[in-house]
Amino acid sequence: RLLRNAQEDAARLLRNAQKDEFEDFPKTEKPTLNNEEHTIRKNKLYAVGELSSRLTHDLQNPLSIIKNTLEILKLKDPKLDAKTKENYDRIERAVTRMSQQIKEVLDFVRTGDLMREETSVLELLKTVIEDLDVPKGIQVILPSQDARIFVDVKQMQTVFSNLILNAIQAMDGKGRIMVQILDSDGNTVIKVIDNGHGIKKENLRHIFEPLFTTKQNGTGLGLASCKAAIENHGGTINCASIVNKGAVFTIKLPKF
Repeated sequence: RLLRNAQEDAARLLRNAQKDEFEDFPKTEKPTLNNEEHTIRKNKLYAVGELSSRLTHDLQNPLSIIKNTLEILKLKDPKLDAKTKENYDRIERAVTRMSQQIKEVLDFVRTGDLMREETSVLELLKTVIEDLDVPKGIQVILPSQDARIFVDVKQMQTVFSNLILNAIQAMDGKGRIMVQILDSDGNTVIKVIDNGHGIKKENLRHIFEPLFTTKQNGTGLGLASCKAAIENHGGTINCASIVNKGAVFTIKLPKF
């Protein structure tokens, strides 16, 4: 019965997505920048580039040492008391969070020349999901259909990883994420749909801007990296969302 209910829920979610139930959601719009805003944005990007090289060496090595030392301590004393285990877990979460922040900075800075190859969208998605820590209460529904795309695999993995991770973070450990692959007017369209908290209307126009974030521990570079990578491939990415209903990120990539 549980399996049948899950299948029915997945089918209903797919039907709703195919009807494009998000078509009336507020969508991202390209902001119009005046000269002063453009200069400020340019200076911010320059600052990110300058800091990234130092972040790589100054933070990655110490974090690796902390992580490895923590693993050694756990192996030496597998029967930890509750308080020690709690402290170790806190350290591990902090290291993971800092490592993710460094990754977001580097992903943004390294978006450059493409190393294109033909690949499967579905295989890319499966690889990304295997590398993510998806909570048990969150169901990720992948499409049955597939598409071949001619892309830089590493950059596209970064895009899918950021989008799915954002969807996970938009839920309280429970919900659904569905990925849809469509064919439209010579483009391969990929939609990442979630039923999480959604994005406030006033924030939608800013979410792809570098350094914009509403997260306490965010860098504001994850979605900016996605936009840079997709546009580097000649494609587009946008978002539609309603608070407390969810969000849908739509990627359009030209066929090769």
